[in-house]
Amino acid sequence: MGQVRWAGWAVVFAAAWVLSAGQAFADIASDKMAALLIYPKIEFDSTAGKDTVIRLTNTNSTQAILVHCFYLDANSHCHGGSNDRGICTNSPAACTGGGICRPGWVETDFRINLTAGQPIEWLASEGLADSNGSAAGSGGGAGGPPGLPLPRGTCTGNPFFSCGSDADCARFSAGRCTQSNVGTRIPRVSEDPFVGELKCIAIDSNGIPVPRNELKGEAILTEFNGHSAPYDTASYNAIGIQATGASTGAANELILGGPDPEYNGCPNYLIMNHFFEEVDRPVPNAPAEIETSLVVVPCSEDLLRQIPGAAVLQFLVFNEFEQRFSTSKSVTCYDETRLCNIDTPNCNFSIFNANVMGTVAGQTRVQAIRSPALDGVPSAVLGIGIERHVGGTETRSAAFNLHHQGSRAEADIITIP
Repeated sequence: MGQVRWAGWAVVFAAAWVLSAGQAFADIASDKMAALLIYPKIEFDSTAGKDTVIRLTNTNSTQAILVHCFYLDANSHCHGGSNDRGICTNSPAACTGGGICRPGWVETDFRINLTAGQPIEWLASEGLADSNGSAAGSGGGAGGPPGLPLPRGTCTGNPFFSCGSDADCARFSAGRCTQSNVGTRIPRVSEDPFVGELKCIAIDSNGIPVPRNELKGEAILTEFNGHSAPYDTASYNAIGIQATGASTGAANELILGGPDPEYNGCPNYLIMNHFFEEVDRPVPNAPAEIETSLVVVPCSEDLLRQIPGAAVLQFLVFNEFEQRFSTSKSVTCYDETRLCNIDTPNCNFSIFNANVMGTVAGQTRVQAIRSPALDGVPSAVLGIGIERHVGGTETRSAAFNLHHQGSRAEADIITIP
């Protein structure tokens, strides 16, 4: 197919749908500060040269904030056989000797203490230690993870005296301890390779979630296979869920949406504007084809009992002539799938293929639906898209946030330890 032309129908059509349905846009956004942040994709694979730069910022210019974060490991592992407990996320054939590849879901939690107005950044492969010492393993030295920017505070009565709290400065007249990252320990991700998500929640000193909509975040997916291949990056904004200020449930249960929400509800629809698969030469004179993947994670999760959320997703796919096609897919804990593999293993026959749809671009609407295969109310989902321009030995990628529409009548619940 020839050069790409984006039609304006997508925006008009989406607006018309909203007006006809009488629904407001969901209050979840990737460009607003929030009390709960979700990074849908965190990846590390030393063999493939993949890593993730994670950024987290306290936008409050006067007050520090404490954050409880959770890595959610979505790797599959071999059970039994000669490679028992081996990772088989991308290759079930790795389970040799009669082993079975089974999906898994494990959380690793940690806390971050951010000073007023402080941004912080770390690699998923390294984490950050709570010390700037030079000894191996103590942070900042050979063999150890990088150190925190502000591992200790100083006493205002004696700036040469380090401290962790005001009590350490009691010996000085009117002495107080300046803000620092004391108590922060950010581990590296639990496995190599690793794929999963990250959640961060604003809390108080007792670990109780607080309605402080002051957090923002970004993630940069990186890939570098050596000097003979280009360095590829794809960045996206963490999805922010704003707290309402209400407190209606147990202290360790976050109620998202519903009749008595503590946080804004997850959207009824995810809307994704995208190129169809196998569009040839999207950029003039550039020998490349477009491949697009969709990453989705459930809104509801039980982090206390290690129970992932699940949903059956319905996909409504529109081409530029507004012809509609549909398919469905079940999701548990985490899912990343190339668009043309959502409905079939063969991309040539997929409804996401440009040759099947007859147009270069289109729009996909994703909704969690009720299904006999799931008990109770299905979880809503959040996600991002990743577009790759593949040609020859080079791949150029871009991640992008999805549009959200509507609010579900049912609440989603996140249970934390």
